[in-house]
Amino acid sequence: MKAGFAEIDITPPIGTEKIGWIKKIVGDKVLDPLFAHAAYLSNEASKIALLQLDILSINRTLVRCIRERVEKEHGLKPGQLMVSATHNHSGPALVTFGETTCNPKYTEEFLDKCVKVVGQAIGNAVDADIGSGSMFEWRVAFNRRVVMRDGTVKTHHPFSDKESLFIEGPIDPEVAAIAVRSKSGELLGCLVNFSCHPVHHGGEPSFSAGFPGVLAKKLKEAGCPITLYLNGACGNLHTHNPASTDIGMELAGTMLAEDILAIISSLQ
Repeated sequence: MKAGFAEIDITPPIGTEKIGWIKKIVGDKVLDPLFAHAAYLSNEASKIALLQLDILSINRTLVRCIRERVEKEHGLKPGQLMVSATHNHSGPALVTFGETTCNPKYTEEFLDKCVKVVGQAIGNAVDADIGSGSMFEWRVAFNRRVVMRDGTVKTHHPFSDKESLFIEGPIDPEVAAIAVRSKSGELLGCLVNFSCHPVHHGGEPSFSAGFPGVLAKKLKEAGCPITLYLNGACGNLHTHNPASTDIGMELAGTMLAEDILAIISSLQ
């Protein structure tokens, strides 16, 4: 098989509105860069590409636009490209929602970069080997729904309240990874799946990629140049432990990076 990875900076300019906090917030600083990460995998039978974005969400209109332009410029059919957002709550608004409005100029630049980075991943493809594995991580994600003694349910409620009784639902503790190496043994990149909301700095006027950004940075420092974080069923899962406090995006990303490195080290 052949595989290629690429990344491109999609950090919005200061003054761009954020989305993900159900109120109007204008970003006035950047805490860490936001990226679009792309992976391309092919063999004689098929080829696919995955595009992961450090944003809250992306609608079907923008996905269609990216797919159509990728097909025109790089020959990859729409059904062969998956476009995924990390559900980052501290990213730019790409659509108008409630009081939040998007910046058309930034959105167009964003689309250009998405098409470009997929093309770069295709161009970077080399002969490669692939491996996959998983493990369990219980320290990062927590269910945010707390059942009270009167039978009601409260979201984001602490157990310091004596009326709190138990957590309403489960988490998904499995961390899964697909890693790709060149034939010379060089790690080209990996895809990570874990279910958890990246909500850090969401209510602040600052941009951040959240714990998925920390995860990608830590893995890059450890020798994995590009990481795609593919979120799972994270509807009621976040990093705030109702029995204590939020573990923070640095610790969350670091622990997940350690998990991924442990998985990769055991892959055949």
